[in-house]
Amino acid sequence: MTTPSRAFAPLDFLQLISIALIWGVNNILAKIAIDALPPMMMAGLRFSIVLILLAVWLKPPPKGQWRLFFAMLAFIGPLHFAIQSIGLKLATEMPPMIVAMQLWAPASVMFAALLLGERVSPLRWAGVLVAFVGAASMTFDPMVFAQGWALALVALASAFYGLGTVLVRKLGGGLDPWATQAWIALVAAPTLLLGSATFERGHVEAAQVAHWSVWAFIAFGAIVSSIVANAFMFKLVQKYEVSRTTPYLLLTPVISFGLAVLILHDTITWRILAGATLTMSGVALVALAERRFKAVA
Repeated sequence: MTTPSRAFAPLDFLQLISIALIWGVNNILAKIAIDALPPMMMAGLRFSIVLILLAVWLKPPPKGQWRLFFAMLAFIGPLHFAIQSIGLKLATEMPPMIVAMQLWAPASVMFAALLLGERVSPLRWAGVLVAFVGAASMTFDPMVFAQGWALALVALASAFYGLGTVLVRKLGGGLDPWATQAWIALVAAPTLLLGSATFERGHVEAAQVAHWSVWAFIAFGAIVSSIVANAFMFKLVQKYEVSRTTPYLLLTPVISFGLAVLILHDTITWRILAGATLTMSGVALVALAERRFKAVA
């Protein structure tokens, strides 16, 4: 038996809710910025800001594990953000994309079983299945089917992020969170900007006509979402089980859904709502089943 779970301290609980709020808002602000600028350019600029602010934290990668370390950086950094940014650029409605962004959690369970040989309980496998079925069911909505490529790209990006989180676990607990963020930015910023210069067009024109708020939204994503929210998260996962924090982070898509309707004037049909409910239920089941599994281990 494990020791009982500790209660959230008031300040820690406030930080947890702040993370969900920050990430929920950032999903919408990122979509606005991506619509105004080439997608990889926008993501590259965001990580350039992160790199400038965190460069002082850079340190040599783990000895003897540099290949695994750089694979982790690739999946969490440029691969994830390049594919997701392109998918969001193609998207005409954000709610289905917001749902697809949550698939990293069930994807990480699958990769952990395959790569780490982790034992996965039947209840967690049920959560994985429910989450993916929920996301897939949204394609029966004509509005979602029309942007199927966007949904597929965002889901693929989420899977890559899930794989990256498993590689973090495979590397062990010796990773410094600030150094890791700095390394992700160091790999992502030049890769994304080079990809933008190679495959995207209209950079100067887009920058000239972009509203000042677009640059503010990019800065928000870099400073508040990437650095501040992750700082809160690193602190919380060191004190509490991931299975306890994850359910509260399900507020993120709820906040994004509401802002998508209010700010972007997107439409949420009953099929999208049903698929979203299934997916979020699956993600919650994965987290709660993990907690139950640890309690009886």
